[in-house]
Amino acid sequence: MNAAMKTNMWIKICGITNTDDAKMVSESGADAIGLNFYAQSKRFVVTGIARDIRDQLDDRIELVGVFVNSTPQEVAAITEIVSLDTVQFHGEESADTIADFQKLAGDVNIIRAFRVGPDGFAAVDRALQELANAGITLRAVLLDAYKPGEYGGTGHQIAPELVRDWIKNSTATLPPVILAGGLNPENVKDAVSIARTWGIDTASGVEMEPGRKCSQKTPFFVSRARSAGD
Repeated sequence: MNAAMKTNMWIKICGITNTDDAKMVSESGADAIGLNFYAQSKRFVVTGIARDIRDQLDDRIELVGVFVNSTPQEVAAITEIVSLDTVQFHGEESADTIADFQKLAGDVNIIRAFRVGPDGFAAVDRALQELANAGITLRAVLLDAYKPGEYGGTGHQIAPELVRDWIKNSTATLPPVILAGGLNPENVKDAVSIARTWGIDTASGVEMEPGRKCSQKTPFFVSRARSAGD
């Protein structure tokens, strides 16, 4: 179970595509930057630019690579080239696939993302049990809104009350929980106060257009999230 909501929660700004935005996000006080390696995403970044972003950042900020249904070998190769701190699996990857990656990559942090759809949280509980049975220790579990054919960045939101109740009542042993999906500067404070998750994640909520972050919205989002416990 997660502890009560903290003002020093983990904040990730996802879908970074250029070094200027990466430096701006780092200066905003966020804890992590997300780089999307899914080629069909509007926020896709090639490994060369991802490496440039890595080189522009100090060690304070965590670099998270987001992957959708890539092979373990592909994920491990990009992880090494870019020097990712954390890998986020955001597709239909099986527990065996993630275990194979873990064998290749060693002690890289792993976040497992779930798009909460018609099956609700029961499907998440089952998947978490499969991951535990495969010997996988997760850095966190990320909950995103389900939209057919889309893997994040849709602007759709999960009701924070449902997340709060799942954390409270789940029969699974939960790692830290990250709330994603439709969060923006206007709604993040209420969502954080209700859901009481360990972390939050946004992409479209702080953008001018897909892949271009807003230098006003981003720090405002961070400050609003951190003020939720005041």
